[in-house]
Amino acid sequence: MDFLVFAPNPWRDLWRNRQQIFSRLAARHRVLYVEPARVSLSGWRRGRVTWEQVRRPVVVQEQPNLWLYRIPAILPTRATGGLFDRVTDRLLAIHLRRTLRKLSMISVERSIVHDGQTVDTWPLLWLYRPTHWRWAVANFPHNLLVYHITDDYAAFGHLSDAQRTALLAEERELLAAADLTIVTAPRLLELKAPYARRIELVPNGVDTTAFRRALAVPRLSTPSDLPPVIRLGYSGHVSSRLDLPLLCKIALARPDWQFMFAGSEWDAGCVQELQSLKALPNIHFLGLLPVEEVPSFIASCDVCLIPYRVNDETRAISSLKLYEYLAAGKPVVSACVPAAEEHAAVVRMADGSVGAWVSQIEAALLERDDPLQVAARQAVAEQNTWEERVEQIESLLAELQGSTA
Repeated sequence: MDFLVFAPNPWRDLWRNRQQIFSRLAARHRVLYVEPARVSLSGWRRGRVTWEQVRRPVVVQEQPNLWLYRIPAILPTRATGGLFDRVTDRLLAIHLRRTLRKLSMISVERSIVHDGQTVDTWPLLWLYRPTHWRWAVANFPHNLLVYHITDDYAAFGHLSDAQRTALLAEERELLAAADLTIVTAPRLLELKAPYARRIELVPNGVDTTAFRRALAVPRLSTPSDLPPVIRLGYSGHVSSRLDLPLLCKIALARPDWQFMFAGSEWDAGCVQELQSLKALPNIHFLGLLPVEEVPSFIASCDVCLIPYRVNDETRAISSLKLYEYLAAGKPVVSACVPAAEEHAAVVRMADGSVGAWVSQIEAALLERDDPLQVAARQAVAEQNTWEERVEQIESLLAELQGSTA
């Protein structure tokens, strides 16, 4: 199979399920991963577009069978949907189709005969957002259309009521058009199933091999003449999804604990809260780590945290970081969200109070090295690997291709 993937994040960003899935699918199939970054016309006018952006290669081979397509800087957007955007969208479609042909993802040699006519074969079309889905479908013929939902997008806090209503309307039409909709959480299945032609639950997973390698490296011990350092870790995206005021209060209550954050940041709707958190002396932001370093970071922590706000957005997540924490054998303290409650046997739950979080973290510290507890956590991770998830996806696609042949 060939895949044309319209992704919501650059490949070399925080690794989410899309990078995990398509890095594995590329072992047996070919993938063109279209990154979302597109310069704006106002950026051109204000001199914010660099010569490096103009000259950078549009297509980069990231690994065998996997290419990244970076939208050319000479095709900017006004993001208004007007005539300018329609023209640049048309040019983008032409250039992207040429790229597919150069990669032999569309070619005469791979054409098929249908009803007595020779028809080019096209890649499978894979979408992550309902935005501009009609443009993608209209410009890229496909044998299958897959819509992959990883969050309840309409629950994002930064949306206005009008934006939320428009997004839901667009999504429901895409759900009805897609040959297959994949969701990552039971709540998403519940919300989207009434509108979907076919929908399947495929939760997130974990690369257990990478964590076994990280755990094989001895951890540096604290010198005997220094007090032990308690490291509480968070790996992932830092945004208003986290209960930042609660984290401030916990850090103030326990100044002897060191809080480590590794990942990307987005301060929309939480600028002051994030600044207040970063100002504390026992709060440390390490930035975005290469995917290869994430297992070692998690392995270095004493307890790992999932400090979400409990709302409609977080009730619909499949927590990738939860499986990574468990693969490292680390005790986990989480907010009371369904993704964590599903694994309550190996995850400590805390409500929105400082006292509950402090007491649960203290209890987790006491059992961090218990061999039975460590084994139980890792057993859950071993049941939720990316290899199993990708195998499930391949089986679904093979079944659908067989039914449309």
